[in-house]
Amino acid sequence: MVSRASATDHRIQQAIAHAAGRKPQVRIAFSGGLDSTVLLHLLARMNLSSCAHAPANTSNVPRQSPAWVSGHAISAMHVHHGLSTNSDTWARHCRAQCSALDVPFTLRRVQVSSPANANTEEKAREARYAALLAAPVDIIALAHHADDQAETVLLQLLRGAGAKGLSAMAEWRMAPAKGLRRVLMWRPLLSCTRAELEAYARLHCLNWIEDESNADTRLRRNFVRAEVLPVLSKGFARPVTTLARSARLLAEVAYLADSLADSDLVLAHRTGGLDLAILGQHDDPRLKNLLRRWIELDGLRAPSEARLLALVRALRQSSNDTRLAWQHEGRVVRRKKGLLVLE
Repeated sequence: MVSRASATDHRIQQAIAHAAGRKPQVRIAFSGGLDSTVLLHLLARMNLSSCAHAPANTSNVPRQSPAWVSGHAISAMHVHHGLSTNSDTWARHCRAQCSALDVPFTLRRVQVSSPANANTEEKAREARYAALLAAPVDIIALAHHADDQAETVLLQLLRGAGAKGLSAMAEWRMAPAKGLRRVLMWRPLLSCTRAELEAYARLHCLNWIEDESNADTRLRRNFVRAEVLPVLSKGFARPVTTLARSARLLAEVAYLADSLADSDLVLAHRTGGLDLAILGQHDDPRLKNLLRRWIELDGLRAPSEARLLALVRALRQSSNDTRLAWQHEGRVVRRKKGLLVLE
């Protein structure tokens, strides 16, 4: 555990270099559930003491925070969606928990619009992240753990995702830019299982809320959690940690693919677009990798494999064909004077 903490210290020092000269502001996304309750308790203790030890039987729960946490500005935010009849009760619970730990607390109410055929859970997630990112902080601490990671890998696998999707959640990720402000998303509990977090919570007599929607197996994530992973556990040893390890390995593959794409983009870049002659030299997998990265770097979500393949096929046609008008998220890819441009 000591070596992992040391490595985390090194990574965070690099990641928050943009906050040099001032103390980083860390905001905990606090739902009041088990996971975020443990995270709040850990960071609150570590902020007060540089030696906050976890008990022996929960050795995989972090015993120490990175060095910068001690004495730095930690706060918590609870996002009130109003989707449950218990929402007000949960908000009061979260306020009381933060008060007991002397952690500054913010309650943010959001409206979750749910038009016909919309995924209410997804809309709630988007509203929650928008509220968290609107706060003037440097780091947002999220309580996702190894079980969440395993569920995400399975869900992404069943969606037909590639290496980037299957790499699931990263411990550190730069959130979408808001003007000149850079916000880091931090998931310090990804290596801990839910069972370990619950053992920690019970040992410290922590109280948490149970969202009744977690029992609704009509929701895919809940179905995977309640029906799929328990079955896998009967035939495979520690499937949660194994799937989480696969996510880490696939994250390395995705990183290498991005690195290759970045090198290819440098060679193909011209003022105003990408050189079509250079693009034509690549085989389909490498060209798809380049185009996906090009689109992502422009702030757009990566297109599906089918959509990306359609673009590649269009590019394989005569370079003199100017009828190309491939559309994606309100933008259009066109040919212009030997270049591929994103308008």
